[in-house]
Amino acid sequence: MAKFRLFGNPTADITNRELLHREIARQVAAEGMVLLKNDGALPLKEKRIAAYGAGVRMTIKGGTGSGDVQERYSVNVESGLKNAGFEILSTRWLDRFDKQFAQEKEEWRLGIEERIKKYKIWEVQKMFDEVIHVTPLKFPIGDKIQEEDLCECGTAIYVVARQAGESADRRREAGDFLLSDVELYNIKLLSERYKNFVLVINCGSQIDLTALDGVNIGAIIFMAQGGEEGGNALADILCGRVTPSGKLTDSWAYKYEDYPASDEYGILGNVLEQQYKEGIYVGYRYFDTFGVDVRYPFGFGLSYTKFEIATKSIDAEKSVVKLKVAVKNAGTEYSGKEVVQVYLAKPQGTIKCERHMLCAFAKTKGLRPNESEELTLTFDLTDFAVYDERDAKYVLQSGKYGVFIGNSIKDITPVAVLNLDAEVVTEICKSVCKKRGEFNEITADIKDETYSADLPVIEIKAAAIATKKNEYGNLSPIITTPQTEKYLKTLSDKDLIELTVGGGYMGRSYNVTPSVAGRTSIGLLKRGIPNINLSDGPAGLRLSPKNAYTKCGSPRYIDHVPDDWQWGWIKKFEKFFLAKSNKGYKVYQYMTAFPCATLQAQTWNIELVEKIGKAIGVEMLETGVTVWLAPGMNIHRNPLCGRNFEYYSEDPLVSGMFASAVTKGVQSHKGLGVTIKHFCCNNQEDKRESMSSNVGERALREIYLKGFEIAVKTSAPKSIMTSYNKLNGVYTPNNYELCVSVLRNEWGYKGLVMTDWTATGDNKGKHELCHKCGNDLIEPGGKAVRKYLFKAYKNKQLDMNLVRVAAANVLNLIFESSVYDLRRNK
Repeated sequence: MAKFRLFGNPTADITNRELLHREIARQVAAEGMVLLKNDGALPLKEKRIAAYGAGVRMTIKGGTGSGDVQERYSVNVESGLKNAGFEILSTRWLDRFDKQFAQEKEEWRLGIEERIKKYKIWEVQKMFDEVIHVTPLKFPIGDKIQEEDLCECGTAIYVVARQAGESADRRREAGDFLLSDVELYNIKLLSERYKNFVLVINCGSQIDLTALDGVNIGAIIFMAQGGEEGGNALADILCGRVTPSGKLTDSWAYKYEDYPASDEYGILGNVLEQQYKEGIYVGYRYFDTFGVDVRYPFGFGLSYTKFEIATKSIDAEKSVVKLKVAVKNAGTEYSGKEVVQVYLAKPQGTIKCERHMLCAFAKTKGLRPNESEELTLTFDLTDFAVYDERDAKYVLQSGKYGVFIGNSIKDITPVAVLNLDAEVVTEICKSVCKKRGEFNEITADIKDETYSADLPVIEIKAAAIATKKNEYGNLSPIITTPQTEKYLKTLSDKDLIELTVGGGYMGRSYNVTPSVAGRTSIGLLKRGIPNINLSDGPAGLRLSPKNAYTKCGSPRYIDHVPDDWQWGWIKKFEKFFLAKSNKGYKVYQYMTAFPCATLQAQTWNIELVEKIGKAIGVEMLETGVTVWLAPGMNIHRNPLCGRNFEYYSEDPLVSGMFASAVTKGVQSHKGLGVTIKHFCCNNQEDKRESMSSNVGERALREIYLKGFEIAVKTSAPKSIMTSYNKLNGVYTPNNYELCVSVLRNEWGYKGLVMTDWTATGDNKGKHELCHKCGNDLIEPGGKAVRKYLFKAYKNKQLDMNLVRVAAANVLNLIFESSVYDLRRNK
């Protein structure tokens, strides 16, 4: 048998797979961009236009960090417009922007080179941690548009671009969450000098538009981060080839201070002790309940056409409610798609609730003018029970539940009333994750909704609704393959420990996928247990596109060391890292950069996002990746979170449904799995490895865990990743109540749980507590972690029965993998 098995393509030729997936990426991007304003400026009528702003040429396809993708090429806004037949007249300003940025980048590079001269060759990691990683290149803005930069045409576009990513949150300052003085000057100038002016926001989440109040802007598009086809997708909307159908999955407040607990978020407050004082009132739940007006509400998005929505019928069987809703394209010129959103108003009993909450949604097909479609939407009332912290139970309070339909939280109409005749306990739990610190959550003293006597009333009988009583017990092995059962009987204690520690970054493995983020153990190959590979996400697979290997399996680069490593002595010794001509093996991995998760959710199209999952699964099979470290599904608690682009929404139903969709897509391929993350309350990047998210149990269960629960129960993800942060003072990899009591006992999860990368160690979660707390795999692992756990074993600090449980979960994943070689069992 070969010493190693190498995955990927042997040539750099463009494949049919790439072309097909580019089309999917383009469709998703166009369907997820949101038209926020249109006073008749769009679609564009003339083909000669002016385009300004950093995002025209430096279009942001996605965020930085583990969510990045190294695609073959991306289409920026300028190229997309040209591809659609537009002539860009404003090249003078754009060329000056390029020159200025090149100069800024060179000054930044020289500054870093000077600072890293003192580091020795063996201090490379220290060099990156202390200088390079903490000195990011500031994203450019450009300069003021001069009189000679203005063009003889009637239309101008200005693209505001923002970048964000892992390890740091955004800042409430000019050039980030706020517009800079230069941007304000340019936008105001263009709005005055051009008949049609379009503002495009190329950012992973919200920005503050307050300074533009009163400025004459013809149209605003939230482009978000459109992936490698973002430029083409934007052009599709601008020219009218595609009618906008995206809807916001977050509320856009008038100003930052309007968001709940905004003054205490991250570095604005106690960065190490975050108190979730807003409780359940996150996003639209806060604005809607407390009557705070917003600029753009949750679920909002305009179209080039108009729609009529009419409820045809509504009925219920026990607690399951079914609606039939007719949607008609009432326009005369453009085809389009519409999203129907269903909201629930709960009775305000002894436990006070949000005024309305999303409980179902569906999107139409493309409807031609005057064409109609009937949608069927269902929801189970018990899924929206409130959690009573006093008695650790979920309850449906008696009274009237209003059912509302519309196309945003601000545009809903009551269509029926569900009358529950008595209170129902739907689930009996136990109290978990006790709130850390003494602080009060905000409360709302609102009255029950009043309903017209003309509305249909549907009686719901409490006696027909069952109560689930959870049982809590210890961990026990879950065996899903014959090989797992076999090896559990024969492996030594040290072998079992080895299995629960990742393979690290160094050393050769059998299954080789160049540049993967992680792998399972590489030390048990002689026992017939190969490694499997794990790749970052969630906008695609994060793999190096060009790689080489010697015949002995040592990695090399084909033509140059990656740009991220072109520093100091590494650059000087580049030739030693390059493959020799016509020697060894070459591997090419050009993966698709799909739109960011927020934009995916803004499609409100479950079937389309499932296609993304299926496409990513194809790329996993091609590259030998078994586990995709995605989707990310943390709640958008605050717009300054640096990784909001990796997550779906401020709403747990939206988050759970789209995570479930992409999971089903990936796992429709046999032997592949996803990793839903970060479990849980990783809502802040600053000091993420040491901060504590302090949250009450009701908010924890109804907001921050709900999406994970939906994904687990509806799509059975193969793995889950815990987060860096503490939850109420306890690091999540060491949180038994989170990983066992809730995840396994209450939700019935049977997959694998892994740590985030280096989430355990000195001044972090403890390696030796992972197994007993339900965390099966420590990543990235490596020699030092194994050595630490072997010492803990000798000191009798490990319960080998629990290590065996963790090892079984790892073995299940390996033996179910698409890359597992059955010949090893012969």
